[in-house]
Amino acid sequence: MRRGTEEHAWQEVEVELTPAGHEGDLDAISRALEAQGAQAQPATSKLVQALGSLLTQRTEDQPRSAAQVIGDYLATQVGMVQAMEPEVRADAPDAVHKLRVACRRLRSVLRVYRALMDAERTEPLRTELKWLGEVLGGPRDAEVLRERLHEGLDLMPDEGILGPVRERLATELDARHAAAHAAMVAALDEERYAGLLEALTCLLTDPPFLPGAERPARQVLPRHLDRATRRVSMRWAAACAAKRPEKMELAHEARKKAKASRYAWEAAIPALPNAERAAAAWKQVTESLGVAQDTVVSRARLLELTAAAGEAGEPTFTYGVLYGRELAHQDDARGVADRAVRIARRASRTH
Repeated sequence: MRRGTEEHAWQEVEVELTPAGHEGDLDAISRALEAQGAQAQPATSKLVQALGSLLTQRTEDQPRSAAQVIGDYLATQVGMVQAMEPEVRADAPDAVHKLRVACRRLRSVLRVYRALMDAERTEPLRTELKWLGEVLGGPRDAEVLRERLHEGLDLMPDEGILGPVRERLATELDARHAAAHAAMVAALDEERYAGLLEALTCLLTDPPFLPGAERPARQVLPRHLDRATRRVSMRWAAACAAKRPEKMELAHEARKKAKASRYAWEAAIPALPNAERAAAAWKQVTESLGVAQDTVVSRARLLELTAAAGEAGEPTFTYGVLYGRELAHQDDARGVADRAVRIARRASRTH
């Protein structure tokens, strides 16, 4: 390929694990290739490899512009989307989660810094990224649910487990995950997904930044981050003042705003001295609120499992214990989140 007047070339061998394969197969193949002189490379997309330094061209004595800082972050996330697709299709551990997070990071940065970009280009892209996130949400939610309920069961004494609870959880939750994964793979085969990948490529090859984004990042980014903090604060205040079940709905909205703030601060780390601390603080907020939201999903599923067990003539006591445990986790997580929001707001001060 050509960058300016320079030509660059490389050869690449990509090894993917199919559902019938084993991790040991990858290790053996990797060792054989390395013995022939191949070198292992990080999971970077072909597009990012091709663009190389064009993503960050600047001299060392120049302050980084907002466009450079945001553009580099976007490029990393686009690379993750491209690199994770084979693992997602093969249902590799944590692959769906990583791809979903990359989509969230892209959407968040395009949202928080949207005044610096051409909205006619970025808003449709955000819509498509939201669609992909929802597609990935099925298998990811199934993974989280399976992990939470099995963990809760493992913490119970044997005498508290009445009936074939483990067998029902394994059968029904595994089937739920398999169906969600199959639906996700079908969506990745659609033209809509191919169009999204093309749009992400254009995001890097033809950046959507407006002239104002060429100013130094340390001057431009703070006001956008301040707005993101205010949005979280308003949503969280509304959630704290509400009553059930509206409280959890508003807390979930506050969590989404906190994610946007977290990833926007994450993108700003190369430019702002307190960005890493602020991003870490918002991470605590999103994780605590994430636990609370997970309990909402798990309780709903436990009610379904209880009904199914009752119809089959099985004891339902254990499902009720698990339900109570999830309810307690929700209250604990909300208390942690309240403290975390206060800490994150302090860490996010830009002046």
